[in-house]
Amino acid sequence: MKKILVTASLILYLLPATGQYTEDTDTLKQAAINRIDIPEIASQATNLNSHLLDKQSLLLTEKEKENYRKNADTIIFKVNLQREDPRLTGLNLLSIRELSNLENEWKILKSRLNTIQSELTGRIRLLEKEKQSLLESLQKWQNTESYLKSAKSDEAVMEQVLASVGSIRAMNDRINNDTDFMQGILVSVSANIIFANGLIDNVESAQAEATRNLFQINKEPVWKIFGKQDKSQSISTSRSFISDTMTVLNDFVKTYSLRLFLHLLFAVIILFFIHYSFNNLMHALPDDRIPETDTIKTIIKRPVSSSFLIIFLITYLLYDNIPDTIGFVNLLFVLIPVLIILYNILTPRTRYFIWLPTAGTILIQVHLIIPGSNIASRLLLIFIIVFCILSLIWIIRGRSLKSYSLTKRISKLLYYLSLVGLIIMTMSLIAAISGAVMLAEFLSHATIRSAALILVFYAFNRTIESIIYTTIYSKRLKKLRIISQYHNEIYNTSTRLLIIVSWTVWMIFALKLFSVWDNIYSALVSFFTNEFRIGSLSVSLGDIIIFLFLIWFTLWLSRVVRILFESEIASRVKMKRGVPGAISLILRILIITIGFLIAIGAAGVGLDKLAILLGALGVGIGFGLQNIFNNLVSGIILAFERPIQEGDIIEVGEFWGTVKEIGIRASTIFTFDGAEVIVPNGNLISGEVINWTLTNQNRRAEVLVGVAYGTDPDKVLEILNTVVKDQGDILKEPAPLALFSGFGESSLDFRLLFWIPKAENRFIIQSKINVAVNKAFKEAGIEIPFPQRDIHLRSVDKPLIDDIKNKG
Repeated sequence: MKKILVTASLILYLLPATGQYTEDTDTLKQAAINRIDIPEIASQATNLNSHLLDKQSLLLTEKEKENYRKNADTIIFKVNLQREDPRLTGLNLLSIRELSNLENEWKILKSRLNTIQSELTGRIRLLEKEKQSLLESLQKWQNTESYLKSAKSDEAVMEQVLASVGSIRAMNDRINNDTDFMQGILVSVSANIIFANGLIDNVESAQAEATRNLFQINKEPVWKIFGKQDKSQSISTSRSFISDTMTVLNDFVKTYSLRLFLHLLFAVIILFFIHYSFNNLMHALPDDRIPETDTIKTIIKRPVSSSFLIIFLITYLLYDNIPDTIGFVNLLFVLIPVLIILYNILTPRTRYFIWLPTAGTILIQVHLIIPGSNIASRLLLIFIIVFCILSLIWIIRGRSLKSYSLTKRISKLLYYLSLVGLIIMTMSLIAAISGAVMLAEFLSHATIRSAALILVFYAFNRTIESIIYTTIYSKRLKKLRIISQYHNEIYNTSTRLLIIVSWTVWMIFALKLFSVWDNIYSALVSFFTNEFRIGSLSVSLGDIIIFLFLIWFTLWLSRVVRILFESEIASRVKMKRGVPGAISLILRILIITIGFLIAIGAAGVGLDKLAILLGALGVGIGFGLQNIFNNLVSGIILAFERPIQEGDIIEVGEFWGTVKEIGIRASTIFTFDGAEVIVPNGNLISGEVINWTLTNQNRRAEVLVGVAYGTDPDKVLEILNTVVKDQGDILKEPAPLALFSGFGESSLDFRLLFWIPKAENRFIIQSKINVAVNKAFKEAGIEIPFPQRDIHLRSVDKPLIDDIKNKG
C-alpha cells in the first residue's frame, strides 16, 4: 500500500512536467516549421535581398514627398482661402445662380482633395501590405536566429542571418516613416474633405430653400434702383476676375489631367474616322435611296464641323464639374459647328430659328460669368428677356409658320413651343421688373437653354445619321450580305431609335433645367415600384414592363441572330443542306428560352415562385395549351431529326409547295400557286408528309399519250424514245423508258417515263416533252383520237321520231 501511494505521488508530481515537456515540444516543432533550414539560408538570403531591392519602388523618394506635400499644401491653402469667402456667411442671400457657382467651385476643390486622398490611401495600402509580408518574413528569420544560437551554428551563417534580419528591420522602418508621413497629410486632407462635404450640403439646402422662395420679391423694383446705390443685401468679393479664371483653369487641368488626355485621344480618333468616312463616300452616295440624301451630302462635306460637335459634346460626359468659364468656352465650340451644320441644311427663312436661341444662350452665359454690381447684372437680365420676347413674337406672328417651308407637324410643334416660351419669358420680365430676380433668372435661363438644346440635339442627330449612313455604305461593310440586303431597314431603325433617345434625353435635361426632374423621377420610381399582390406573388408595374420589354427584346434578338447567321455565317461555311436552318432554329429556341428565364428573374420572380409558375404552366399545358406545347416540341424534333428542310418540296394534305421557313411553332410552305400556308409543326411530325427532295432532287416524271387503233405500236415507241433522247433537261441514268401500257376505249395507250435532276422543273419539262411528242406524231401522220361513244335508243316517243324525220 505504501508503494502504491509513493508511485501515485510520483506520477502526480511528474504530470505538470510532462505537460510542459509536451508544450515545449510543440513550440519547438512550430518553430522548426516557421524557420529556414540551414542549407537554404544562403539562397533565401539572396532571394530576400532581391525582393527588398524590388520593393524599393514602393518607398517614397524625396521628390515624391515634396510633390505630395506641395500638392496638399496648395489645395489646402485654396480651401482656406475659400473658407474666407464672404458668400459662405450669407448663403440665404445668394441667388440660385450664385449658389450653383459656389457649389461648383467647392465640388472642384473636393474633387482635387479626393484625388489626393485616393492616391495616399492606395499608396498606404500597398505599404501596409508589404509591411505585413515583411513582419512574417522577419518572424521566420528571427526563429532561424534563435535556432542557430541554441545549436551553436557556424558564425558565417549567423552573420548572414543577422544581416537579413537587419535588412528587414531597416526596410520596415522606412515603410513606417513613409506611412507616418502620408498619414499626416491624409489626416489634414480628410479634415478638409469633411468640411467641403458639410459646406456642399449647406449650399444644396440653400438652393432648395431658394427654389421654394422663387416667388418672393428679394430686390427693389427696377424703377427704384436708378439714381441711388444698391442697398440690397448682397455678397460680393474683391477677387480679380482674371486671376480667378486662371486659378479655375489651373485647378481644372490638375483635377482632370487623365480625362483631358483621354478627351484628346478621342478627339483625334473621331476626327480621323469622320474625315475618312465622309471623304470616301462624298461622291458615292446614291440619289434615290432616302429623301434625306441631300441633307446627308451637305453634312458630309463638313467633316470638321461634325467632328468638333461630337468632340465638344463629349465634354459634358467626361467631366463632373465644369467651371463657368470653361463651360462658356466649350459652349462656343459646340454652338459654332451647330450653326455651320444647321445653316447649310435649313432653308433661308428657317435659319432664324438657329440664330435667336444661339444669341440668347451666349447672352445668359455672359450673364453668368461677368463681374459687376447687382444693378448691371439685373439690367443685362432684363435686356436678355426683352430680346427673347421680341424674337418669339416675331417668330409666331400671324399664328402660322408655313412661310418658313416647314412640314405641318414641325410647324405646329414650333408654334406651340414658341407660344409656351413667350408665356414663360413674359413672366420672367414681370418678375425681373418687380424685384423677383431669382425667379426671373431661373425661368429665363431654363427656357433659353432648353431652346438651345433642341438645336444641339437636332444637329447632333443629323450628324449621327450621316455617320450611320456613310458607315453602311462603306466599302468594307458593303461586302457583308446583311448590310447589302437590309441597309434600308438598318438605317431606318437606327434613325428612329436615335430620334426617340434624343427627345427623351432632351426632355430630361429640360426638366432638370426647370428643377422638377428630381420630383418627377421620384414620383415615377414610386409609381412603377409600388407592388401589388396577385395571389401569393408580389409584382409591380415596373416588373411587368421590364418583363414585357425583355420578352420583346429576346424575340427581336432571335430574329437578328437568325438573319446574321443565315446571311453571314451559313453562306460562308460549307454545311450539308438543311443544317443551317436547323442550327438557326436551335439558336432561336435557346435565345428565347434564356431570354424568358432572364425576364422572369428581372421581374422579381424567385425560384420558388418560378416553380409555382411552371406548375401552373404544366396544368395549362394539360388543359388548353397542349397543342402549342406539342408544336414547340415538334419544332425541336424537326431541328434535330430534319425530316423536312428549308427548300424541300413537300406535300401535306392538299397542299404542295416549297418549305420556306421552319419556325418554332409553325412552318411556312410556299405553294406553286403563290400562297403561303402556315402548317403547325405538330402536323408535320404526326401526319403523313411527302417529301420530294429529302435526300436528292432527282424525280421521275411521265407523259401519257394515246394513238388511234391501227397504228403500229413499235413505231410509236420508237418516236417516243427519239423524242425523249433529244431533250437535254433529263437524266441519262436511269435511262428513259417508253411503254405500251394497254388498250383504251378509243386509243392505244402509251407511257413515257424519265428522270429529271430538279423536282421543281417537273411541270416545265413535262410540257416541253408533250409539245415535242405532239409535233413528232403530226410529222409521222399518227392520229391522236378523240374519245368515241356509241348511243343506243331503246324507246322514243312517236311525235319526236316524226319530228326528226321531217327535219331530216
